[in-house]
Parts: sequence; C-alpha cells; structure tokens
Amino acid sequence: MHRKHKHEPCCRIRSVLFTACLLAGAGVFRPIALSGQEEKAFLSERKLAETVSETRMVETVRRLVGFGARMYGTPSNHEAAAWLAGAFREAGLEVAIRQDTPRNWYQPVSWEIRTFEDAGTTAGTTLKTSWPFSGSPSGKGEGELSLQAAAGAVCLISANPTAENTAGCAAVLYEGPATVSGWPSVGRLRGTGWTIPVFAISGREATPLRDKLNGGGKVRVSFALEAKSGNGAAATVVATLPGKDHSKYILFCAHGDSDSGGPGANDNASGVAIVLEIARTAAAAVRSGAIPVPPWDLRFASWGGEISSTREYVADMGKDTAKLQAVFNYDQSGFGSSKNALYVEPDDIVANREIITLVRAVMKDHLGKTGFPEHAASVKSQGGTDSYEFQRTRTPGATVYPSVTLYTSAWARENAQPVTEGFPPLNWYADEKPGMVTVDGDRFYHSVGDTPANTTDTEPFNMGWCARVGLLSALRLMSGR
Repeated sequence: MHRKHKHEPCCRIRSVLFTACLLAGAGVFRPIALSGQEEKAFLSERKLAETVSETRMVETVRRLVGFGARMYGTPSNHEAAAWLAGAFREAGLEVAIRQDTPRNWYQPVSWEIRTFEDAGTTAGTTLKTSWPFSGSPSGKGEGELSLQAAAGAVCLISANPTAENTAGCAAVLYEGPATVSGWPSVGRLRGTGWTIPVFAISGREATPLRDKLNGGGKVRVSFALEAKSGNGAAATVVATLPGKDHSKYILFCAHGDSDSGGPGANDNASGVAIVLEIARTAAAAVRSGAIPVPPWDLRFASWGGEISSTREYVADMGKDTAKLQAVFNYDQSGFGSSKNALYVEPDDIVANREIITLVRAVMKDHLGKTGFPEHAASVKSQGGTDSYEFQRTRTPGATVYPSVTLYTSAWARENAQPVTEGFPPLNWYADEKPGMVTVDGDRFYHSVGDTPANTTDTEPFNMGWCARVGLLSALRLMSGR
C-alpha cells in the first residue's frame, strides 16, 4: 500500500478544513464537530463550484474553433491568442504573450468541393466531410472524377497520396481509414513539390461516387482551396491571478492548437475553455470577496503548440523567480464516446502521490453532486500530453514537478488499464473487469468531425467537471501543509 494512500483520510480532512477557511473569506473559522466541519467545507466548495459556467465554456470552444485550427505560428493561432489575452485581461488578470521559436506553418483558409452527377445541373452537391491535407497548395478548377490517376481529372483514391499515384491529376480526393465515427482523419502531405490540392473525404461520401463510376456513370467535380503558409513564432498566452506570495504558483494549462490540424473542439479547445473558465471563476470570486486573495499566484497558460511550447516554457523556468508547486493540465476534456467519467493521470509517478491523493479526495467528496461526475478514476501514465513535460523522469537531474492531467477521454478508442495499487476507481461501473479501469475514447479524435456540434456542445458537463475539480483541488493544495 502506498504510504500516501494509507494516510489519505487524514490529509483529506486537513485540506478540507483549510479550504473551508479559505472559502469563508476573512471571517474566523470556528471549529465544530468533524462531520459539521466537513459539511461546511463541502457546501462552501459547492457554492463556489456553482459559479463555473458550462455555457460560457461551450461558447469559448465555438469561438476558438471559429478562428481555425490554431496550429503553431499560424494566423489562427495568433488570432485565438489575441482573443484569449483580451478575455483574461477582461477577467482582471495580468497577461503576457510568449513568442515561441519560429517554425514553418500551414493553414487552410477556405475550401469547397462540389460534385455534379447530372448533366446540365448547376447546383451540385457540396462534400461536407472534405478537409485539405496539411501542405496542400491553393488551387481552383474542375474535372471529371476518376478512380485512377488521369490527366486533368479529379482523382478519387484510397491509397496514401504520392507523386506517382496522383500524376496528372488536377486535384485528389482521398478516402483513407475512417475514425470510429466515420469522419476522415486529417492528413498531412509527405515530401515536397506538391502542386495540386489533396482533400480527405469520408467513406459515406466517397462510396456513392465510386458506385456511380463503377456503374458506368460520370461525375464532374469542382474544387477550390485557399491556403497560407509561412514561417513564424507561435503565440503562447500566460495569464496570472496574483496571490499573496509571488514566489510560488500553481499552473493551469492546455495546448491551444488542434494538434491534428482539424477543427479541434475536444482536442483541444475544450482544455483551453476550461483554463479560461477557472481563471474567470477564481478572479470573480476574489473580486466579490467570496474567497480571499489566494496564498500563491495562479497562472493560466494556453500553449501555442502542444508539447513544443510547453518544452520551451520548462526550459525557461530557471529564469523565473517563482517556484512551480503543481500543474493541472487539460486535454480531451469535453467529450467521451461511451462513458460519463472523469479521469486524472498519472497516479504511478512518485512525485504525484500527494496531488493525486488530493484530487481523488475532491472527486470523492463531491461524487454525484450537481456539477460533479458520478464516476471517477485515477490511472497510470498514458503519455502524449503537456503535463509530462514537467516530469522528465528519464532526464538525469531534471526536477520532477507534481503534474496531472484531468480529462474525459483519451485517444480514439476505449482502452483498459490496470488499477494502480492503492488508487481504486471511485464508484466505478459494475460491469468493469476487477482490477481494471477502462479509459474512454473519443470517436472524433483527430478527425474532421471534431467539431463543437459533435463533441463539446453535446456534453458540456464534461468541461464543468474538469474545471470544478481542478479549481477546488488547487484551493485545497494551497493549505501550506
């Protein structure tokens, strides 16, 4: 049994009592019976939690997706960063924008593909699942649809696009492997010298076209793509809610890009929306006197590029006079395909034992209450997200910070993980295999279908859970114990 887990109830009670003092403002906390103390603390936390707005987070996701894919250094990255900086300032926070190392970038601006299956028709049908491959050059034109490379044709292929299998084509429609949802994944052109646009499309739109051609029919296709490319720095937004002690801080963060180059609603506008909402909630509570000025600074970051921007921030931490106490990261935190559960990871890293115990206590104390999940679990390292940049366990001499990610789905599909000793799931599903926790997946992961309408609009409570548990965990952590 983990030593921390052995003492978890004591740690939980002590932190709950501190939170009651913090949430009670400047008033004196009068000790009462233990159950009454806990209940008072819980009610105070829930009152603060009620001010977290899921509606506002949904609107933030829509706004961010509206800018574009927000990839590293792109115009949409800078537009989203400027908007976020304004939102943080409006909430009363101090804001700085980091300029991360310049890199090559690509951004599709607008595109349309229309098919004309009947001679003489002018209306045509728009392919709604189309998305340009990253690196596709701008282009406009039309041609007969062909199932193989042909001069001047719009070529419908199912093999990875190469210079050889697209030779002579005016444009390419690629029906590749579909995600679980049936939406096409966002692709990236390999190699250089591409002169024609390549679009991913779904099987449900490609199949009728292929059937038409195989039956002897003809289809004419028009296409148009406007894209931009260049080299420039990514904009990372870092906002601060000042605390009493500026030598310490807690960091809330999320990667601001869509990662895949697609819409990126759940991955990861949801995470950014949560970070902004925690900042808004905490700042408003301090302003109103609902809570006192926090003991430490609270920082909020939207990384210009997943992993890379975080890595640059970590490399610069030695120049910072303030010491990082903990990281709460958010990634794929607004949707889940099959379960309604909240996850926190990693619980198998020694440096995380105290913070994992604390987050689990918050989840357990409010499990099933309004605005909180009914099912929750901590899981072992899954990797692939920004929190791990603060835990370079394989780098000799590197400082390993308490750093966790809160989320509601990981990757594209469910995956079962063994329970870490001492950290059993909370109110878990009865049909789950003993000793295992199934981590939910996102059937729209890295696809054209990762839109607000498909993900965050449908399950806004996911972002609500993540924001509330993260905020309350941070408040408990600042007990100074």
